[in-house]
Amino acid sequence: MKQKSGFNPSISILCIAMMLSCVAALRAAPQEKETAVSFTMHRVGSYRSEACEVGDFNNDGKLDIIAGPYLYLAPEWKKVKVRTLKGKVDGKGKGYMHDFMNAPIDADGDGLLDVVYVGWHEKAIAWFRNTGKDGGEWPETIVEVKDNFECGDLFDVDNDGKRLEIVPHTRETVWFEAGTLPDGKRGIIKHLVSAKKHTFGAGVGDVNGDGRADILRPGAWYEAPADPRKGTWKEHPLSLGGKNGKKDHTPQILVLDVNSDKLNDIITSSAHRHGIFWYQQIDNGTGKSGWKQHTIDDSWSQAHSLTLADLDEDGDLDLVTGKRFLAHNGGDPGAKDPVCLYWYEFMPGKTPLWQKHTISLNKGIGAGLNIPVVDMDGDGDLDIVVTGKWGGPVYFENQLKSAK
Repeated sequence: MKQKSGFNPSISILCIAMMLSCVAALRAAPQEKETAVSFTMHRVGSYRSEACEVGDFNNDGKLDIIAGPYLYLAPEWKKVKVRTLKGKVDGKGKGYMHDFMNAPIDADGDGLLDVVYVGWHEKAIAWFRNTGKDGGEWPETIVEVKDNFECGDLFDVDNDGKRLEIVPHTRETVWFEAGTLPDGKRGIIKHLVSAKKHTFGAGVGDVNGDGRADILRPGAWYEAPADPRKGTWKEHPLSLGGKNGKKDHTPQILVLDVNSDKLNDIITSSAHRHGIFWYQQIDNGTGKSGWKQHTIDDSWSQAHSLTLADLDEDGDLDLVTGKRFLAHNGGDPGAKDPVCLYWYEFMPGKTPLWQKHTISLNKGIGAGLNIPVVDMDGDGDLDIVVTGKWGGPVYFENQLKSAK
C-alpha cells in the first residue's frame, strides 16, 4: 500500500499565518531593555475594587492609601473601614463594587482630607466626610444624581498650580471643586463646560499653548476661557481612542509635547480594546490644528488608566499604564490575556521613542481606573499604587534612589 504524504497544505498555511501574526505582534510591541529603575512590591490589601488614591488622611505627615471601603494607614498599612459600598465582585473578579473614583479633597474645610466618589451604577457623585479622631464610618453627602460616571481624576483646572479640581468621565463635560454652597455651607460645586453628550474619557492640559488648562474628551477639546468658572469654553473637533482616526472610549487623556516641536500633543488609549496612542498636533497654517495618530503599543488590551511621571529622573515624563482586569466581565478583546502593569520610558525628539518596561506580568496585578504615582516613602523617587478587581491595593516601591 502506498503511504500517504505527511504534507498537509491547510496546516502549512495555518502555520505561516501564525508566524506572520507573531512577527506583527513583535513589531507592534516595544521591545524591552535593561533600566536602572526597578520596583519592590508591597501587598497592602486584597479587596476587589477599581479605584484608589493617596493622601495624608490623618495629618501625621505620611501618605495613606484609600481604596474600596478601606483606608490603609501608613506605614504599617493598618486597615480602617471608613464606608460601606454597594455592589458585588465574585471570587473570579466578575461584577462591580460601586466605587469608581476616590479623590482626596478637603470638602468641608476642616483641615482633613475627605473623599469624593463617583459611581456608574448610582449615576452619582458624592463625598464622604473624614470623621478624624471621632472614628466610625464617614457620612456621605450626595452632590448630584444625573448620569453614569465612569471615573474621574484631580486636575489643576483653574491654573493655580494645585490639583484640586475634579474632572469626571461622564456624558456631559463638567468639573467640580470644593467651595461655599448657596446655603453658606462648604461642599462640592459643579461647573458646566458643555451639555453635549460624549463617549467616556477625559483629561486636562494646555492644547493650544495659551497657558490655560483646556478640557479634552474623545470627541472634542474645550478651549479654556480666561475665567474657567464664568467664561465660555470653545469647542474644537477631536477624534481619539480608536484606530484609523475613529473615536472610541478612552481612559485619561494626557497632554504633552511628544516630538519637541513646541506644539502640545495628546496621549491616550482605547479603554476596552487594543491600542495606546499619541496624537501629533499639526499646525496647518489656518489656525486650526490637525492630529496624526501614532501607535505606542497595541500588543495588549484594556489599558484603562494612564499616568505621566518621571520614573527614571531624566527630566522626561514617562508613561505608566496597566491592564484593567475584566473591565466588561470578560467581554472585551484580550480580556483573558495575562494581567499586566508597564511603564514606557519616554525619549522625546523629532522621532520619539517609548521603551517598554515590565513592572508586573502574569502575577495577577494590573491597574483599575487610575494609577497614583507619588513619592510614597519620602526617598525622593516616584512610586506606584494600583488596585483593581484582581484584589488590591498594591504599592510598588521605586528602588532608583536605593540603587544609586
